Amino acid sequence: MSLTRERIEGLAPDQASLAAALKLVKPASWPVLAASTDAEVLWGECQGSGATPYRIVTAADGGSYKCTCPSRKFPCKHVLAVLWLRVDKPERFESLSPPQWVEDWSARRRGGGRAPGKPKPDGDEAGTPPSLDAALAETATTTPADPKAAARADAQRERIKAEREGAILAGLDELERWIADQLNQGLADFAGRVGSAARTLSTRLVDAKAGGLAARLDQLGTELFRVGEERRADLVIERLGSMALIASAYRHQDRLPAPLRDDVRRAVGWSVRREELLADATAPRVTSVWIVAANLSEVQPDKLRRLETWMINASTDITQPRAAVLIDFVPVSGGGAGFPFSPGELIEGEVVFYPSAAPLRGLLASRKTAAAARWPQSLPGLAPALQDYARRLAALPWLDRWPLLLSNVALRTAGKSALGIADAGGATIAVERSQFDQLLPLLGLDDVSLLCLWDGRTAQVLAADTPLGRWHHED
Repeated sequence: MSLTRERIEGLAPDQASLAAALKLVKPASWPVLAASTDAEVLWGECQGSGATPYRIVTAADGGSYKCTCPSRKFPCKHVLAVLWLRVDKPERFESLSPPQWVEDWSARRRGGGRAPGKPKPDGDEAGTPPSLDAALAETATTTPADPKAAARADAQRERIKAEREGAILAGLDELERWIADQLNQGLADFAGRVGSAARTLSTRLVDAKAGGLAARLDQLGTELFRVGEERRADLVIERLGSMALIASAYRHQDRLPAPLRDDVRRAVGWSVRREELLADATAPRVTSVWIVAANLSEVQPDKLRRLETWMINASTDITQPRAAVLIDFVPVSGGGAGFPFSPGELIEGEVVFYPSAAPLRGLLASRKTAAAARWPQSLPGLAPALQDYARRLAALPWLDRWPLLLSNVALRTAGKSALGIADAGGATIAVERSQFDQLLPLLGLDDVSLLCLWDGRTAQVLAADTPLGRWHHED
C-alpha cells in the first residue's frame, strides 16, 4: 500500500495528534531523517524538550512503527510527522543503509511484531475523522499574539516566581528545624524511623516547590538499606549535612559564583528548559565524538523514571570534559521507555553542559553518526582520577558521585563476593557488591580501561575497554 495523505489521516488516532505532528514538520526538529536504499523503511530522530532525541522507525506505508517517546497514542505525533514529511518533502530523506537499531526493529518486525493498534476516539471526535487539511487550517488561523496580553503574562510569571521564592525559603526553615530535631533525638535508630520521619517533610517540601530537596529526602531511606549497617551512621551525617549546606547556600546565593549559584538552585528544585540552556552564552559547549558507554534507569519515589545516558569524550584534548550524562524523565505510568542510544554507538555532535562548578549533565544540541573512535586513554592508575574527584568535590560540596575514567587498571577479588579496582602500584578502590556477578568476566584481565561512578567509597562500573573487547553495564 502506497503512502498518501489519506493513508496518514486513516492512521492518526485523532485530530489532536495530526495538529501536534504539524508542529514537528520543520527542519530544526529532525537532526536525522533517512530512508533505506530500497525505500521500504523510514527512520528519524526528533529533538524534543529532553536531553536526547526520540528515535522513530516506520515501514514506508505506516503499517508498522516504533518510537521511543512515552506517548500512549498509536501512532504518536512523531511517527505521523515522519510519514507527513515523506509525502510532502521526500527530498528531506537521505538514502542510507539502516543503522543497527533500525536493523534490530526490522528483524523483530519480520519475526511477527506489529505496531500497537490505535485507540478508539471518544466524545465528539468519534464522528470526525482526522484531517491534514484541518490541521493546516488550524495553524493558519492562529490569532497573533497580543502585546498587552504578553506583558500581563510576563508580569504574572514574575509574580509566580517571587511567590515560589518565598515558599522555598519557608520550606528551608522547616527542613533545618527537622534536621535539628533528628540530631537532638540521636541517629542510632534513624534508619528505622526515616520512612515516617521524612514522609511528612518531603510532602511539605514539594508543596514549597523545593522538589529537589524532597527527592534527596525520599532517597535517603533507600540509600540506607543499600549499604551495610556499619556505614549507615556516616551516610546519614553526610546526607543531612549536604541538605543543610544546600539550604544555607540557597539563602546566600547572591554571594556565590554564578556556576555554583546555578548548582544550588537546581539542587533545590529550579529547572532550566532546553531552549533556555541552548540560548545561554555562558553554558559550556563541547563538540567532539562521543562514545555511548552505558544506560542507567531508575524509578524515583515521585513515580518518574530517570533515564541516564552516559557518554565518554573520545577527544585526546584533556582540557575538555571527559564524560557527559544526558538525563530524561518519563512517567512510570507510561510504561517502558526506551533509550535513544545503545552502548557502543558513536555520536559526533555538540553537548551543551548546564552551567556548574563541576559540569557533567548536558543536552545534545546537534549530532550525526561518527565513523570511528578509539576509547580515550587517561593518565594511568587511580591517583590522577581520585585527585580530580577531590577537586570536583571541593568545588561542589554536595556532589553525590563523579565519573572516573581509568586506564591500566584491573579488577581483583577483595574478599568473599567483593571486587576492587587495582592499579600497578597496588592502590585499590572498592566496587559495589551488587556488581560482583556481572563483572566476573573481567577478572584476570590486565591493562583494562574503565568508566565508573565514584561516590567517595565505592565505584559502580559502567563500561570497560579490555584486550578482549568492550563491556558495558546492564540494568
